[in-house]
Amino acid sequence: MRIATSHSLKAGAGEGGGEAVSALVAALGGAPDFLVVYATEHHADPALIEALAAGAPGAQIIGGTSCGGVMTEAGFHTGADGAIGLLGVCDPDGAYGVGAAPLAASPFAAGAEAIQKALSAAGRDYEAPILIWCSQPPGCEEQVIDGVQSIVGPKTPIVGGSSADEAIEGRWRQFSNDGVLADHVVVAALFPSAPYGAAFQSGYAPTGDTGVVTRADGRRVLEIDNKPASEVYSRWTGGEVPAFEAGMILAKSTPTPLGRVAARQDSVPMFVLSHPALLGVGGELSLFTDIAEGDHVHLMRGSPESLVKRAAVVVRDAMASSSGPGQGSLGALVIYCGGCMLHVRERMDEVAEQVREAMDGSPFLGAFTFGEQGAIIDSCNRHGNLMVSAVTFG
Repeated sequence: MRIATSHSLKAGAGEGGGEAVSALVAALGGAPDFLVVYATEHHADPALIEALAAGAPGAQIIGGTSCGGVMTEAGFHTGADGAIGLLGVCDPDGAYGVGAAPLAASPFAAGAEAIQKALSAAGRDYEAPILIWCSQPPGCEEQVIDGVQSIVGPKTPIVGGSSADEAIEGRWRQFSNDGVLADHVVVAALFPSAPYGAAFQSGYAPTGDTGVVTRADGRRVLEIDNKPASEVYSRWTGGEVPAFEAGMILAKSTPTPLGRVAARQDSVPMFVLSHPALLGVGGELSLFTDIAEGDHVHLMRGSPESLVKRAAVVVRDAMASSSGPGQGSLGALVIYCGGCMLHVRERMDEVAEQVREAMDGSPFLGAFTFGEQGAIIDSCNRHGNLMVSAVTFG
């Protein structure tokens, strides 16, 4: 199994894709069997996938748009004309397949259809994959996970991120061999010949403020402890997010998301986070995850320093969880929340360098997403916000 990455800052989608795939094939010593591509919305053009397919014929392609840029072991890549990042895998002893399906009226059905197509493309129709990589738009990730699990069960780790854009305008797209897609689920079924490790964490800690959701609707928290959610959240944040200023609060709420305990490891709670996005005129709090009545929520807080360090910590944890011989990693995929990236954008070179050091210089591709998916403990697949998800191979 061989892994390499490449990137391009060229303006044209076709030119950038051609430059990146040529460099990737040269680094690998041949065309990849599996190709992951993340690019800013500037390059969400059919010419990108056409260039990749021409340069890597036969590769199974998956990916999506990334907010602000991409990162590899060569650094954080961003520019006025956008950025493209590739990770390629040559693995003649493994099997890889990608499937895509439109969300339409049923994200659950799309998840089920996409993984069935991916298994067929891998030539493993009736097997549970070792690992699943996913890309989908923000909005219904929990149902997509449920749909995938309806086919393969709950024990296969599902890792990936929700595609993103530059200004939350719905310009996010998904990539597959079918081209540049809108409102699709794209999943890859991975049967790598090398061991893998996975980790899914945040850089936030509980503050001690906690309550119970007493009224909720989908992704809206209406009441916490029988009081308007906006009032409770504003009080918890010490007024950093005013209770009565209805509208978008993504930037203000990035340091203080809500957390729910997903599992415990040695009695230590493992949190999955929800990013408050909008304060409604009725006092409701809209999130980027589903929420339910009876959920216990905790106010979490993260500092720029903790967000800068977290990606490398998660990568090290993924490497430590591998069943391999412990002699380093062949390569990695890293999903880092787009909101966190924007919060510490001036320090993203540090983030990339710390991941490179954690990987001891091995190749990795990182994307900045509007939702993160991962397995917390015992393949407990979850969707969260403001988190880091990583897979390492070897």
